[in-house]
Amino acid sequence: MIRSSKQLVAQANKEIETISVEKAKALFGNDDVLFVDLRDIRELEFEGKINGAMHAPRGMIEFWIDPASPYFRKEFSLGKKLVFFCAAGWRSALTTKTVQDMGLKNICHMEGGFSAWKKANGEITKAKSKSEKNNIADNDYAKRAKIALGNIGAEKRLVEQISFIMEIDKLKQIWRQTPLLDNSRKENDAEHSWQLAMMAIILAEYASDKIDILAVLKMLLIHDIVEIDAGDSPAYSNVSAKEQRAAEEIAAERLFGLLPKNLAKEFRSLWEEFESQKTSNALFAKAMDRLQPFLHNYFTDGQMWLRHEIEKEQVIKRMEIVKNGSPILHELIEVMINDGQKKSFFY
Repeated sequence: MIRSSKQLVAQANKEIETISVEKAKALFGNDDVLFVDLRDIRELEFEGKINGAMHAPRGMIEFWIDPASPYFRKEFSLGKKLVFFCAAGWRSALTTKTVQDMGLKNICHMEGGFSAWKKANGEITKAKSKSEKNNIADNDYAKRAKIALGNIGAEKRLVEQISFIMEIDKLKQIWRQTPLLDNSRKENDAEHSWQLAMMAIILAEYASDKIDILAVLKMLLIHDIVEIDAGDSPAYSNVSAKEQRAAEEIAAERLFGLLPKNLAKEFRSLWEEFESQKTSNALFAKAMDRLQPFLHNYFTDGQMWLRHEIEKEQVIKRMEIVKNGSPILHELIEVMINDGQKKSFFY
């Protein structure tokens, strides 16, 4: 009989130190105390965070604490009192029990988590509202380009083309969850699109049907431009596909609308073709889009899968679509997934 998560949390709370939010607030700011935020990075973005807390996603906590692990973080060996917290106190209770069993001392977790801290008016950095995010994104590079080029008498069509090129510089500021292979940081959308284009050229021979490589390249360089306005929706997230699609439709209208009419029509059509997944070009492009982050996750020893508590079955389901664009590459993915399971790359 499987024990429920509620039972596990209740048992953990019997064996660990739990402090109230009031006591946590009294400890906050002490040099010998470290608050450790176990929530997912998206929770920090959407809900806010406690100033000065160390972010340590629960999926990696054992590896970050173990001195023998390649992911060891020295912050856990400084002798400070550790106050673990999550959103409501469930994950932090289980985590505190786990690290206590590992031998870590002077640890506790905060009852009620971030929700209780926020309710008690604890010091936080608030998440940016949608309007604030829009204001930040509203550095109107296109408008600035139009004004500057208009002042020097540039021809209208060329002004529109260069204005669009300036506006999509923002793609370099849209960060994804995929890590670089050296784990120094996460990639941005522009880097992602560039690598997809290179992959398509190199792997075109494995497409399931005949493809127009130029059309595929255009799709791969265009498909994420809408995220300048709509933002990136990470894999395995709970973001509503319907809401994301609606936001991307609005973004496509604005961004492609900066171009001369014939180019705007072409770009919008290619974007729609990629999204619809009904042509051989779109299916192969999608295969590249799914394969690239998969390769990065595999060759970084499943770091992001573990950090976000992703199970093997979830990866299998997500990568299934690659079969439509390239059965050969999908077969390779299946082998790599099984190898990753043997190496404990999944949660």
